[in-house]
Amino acid sequence: MTALLRRRLPLLAALALPVRAAQALEERAATQLLFSQTADGGRGEMACSAFKAWGPDADGIFVVVVPDGQDIRVALMRDGEGGAPQVVAGPVTVEPLTIDPLWSCLIDIDDLAPLGGQRVIAVRLSNSYTSTGRSTSTEALHLLVRDGTALRPIFASLLRAAHSETGPRGQRTGWERRWRVVPGGGRPGGMPDLVVRDVRNNAPVSRHRWTGEAYAPPVFDRTPPLGPG
Repeated sequence: MTALLRRRLPLLAALALPVRAAQALEERAATQLLFSQTADGGRGEMACSAFKAWGPDADGIFVVVVPDGQDIRVALMRDGEGGAPQVVAGPVTVEPLTIDPLWSCLIDIDDLAPLGGQRVIAVRLSNSYTSTGRSTSTEALHLLVRDGTALRPIFASLLRAAHSETGPRGQRTGWERRWRVVPGGGRPGGMPDLVVRDVRNNAPVSRHRWTGEAYAPPVFDRTPPLGPG
């Protein structure tokens, strides 16, 4: 595993896979196809989108993610007839974990080993938002699995959240929290439990158990209270 990959995976580090060289499906064509199905009608903003190979190299399948209003849209694609992108699973619309609306976002796809023998799509979304007297930023993990031609969200967790605001006398106050997601037990041969730990002291703050279709509870998004602003 490269140093770059280690820096970029604050979650499930023990399950990380090495980065692969990939290509076949053309990124711009795939991204624009998914954008064309969103409410924005294909404005094609590449800055807040993601594209990465997924599964065995021989399959030639890629994860493609784009924003769709205040949601994100996820699909698996491959190079189809005549070189045109072909959707093989999804798309599915996912509500991202953020404190404030999507404003300045960055989407990435992490390489993770299968969980309990099941291959997982790991989408990481960072978002920053600024308004008069207040700013917030978040980083969140969203896990999905493929079910035939469908994609199913199974878990979501904040990895980082920060908030700052200007008080009535001009003083700046705020907070920042970081978490990591690690496997933590579960039934032998099945999907492991997922444990969210506070990075400051490694204390567990939330445990999520596999129900057969998804994790319960499905989301970790506890943060300190926000002030006015």
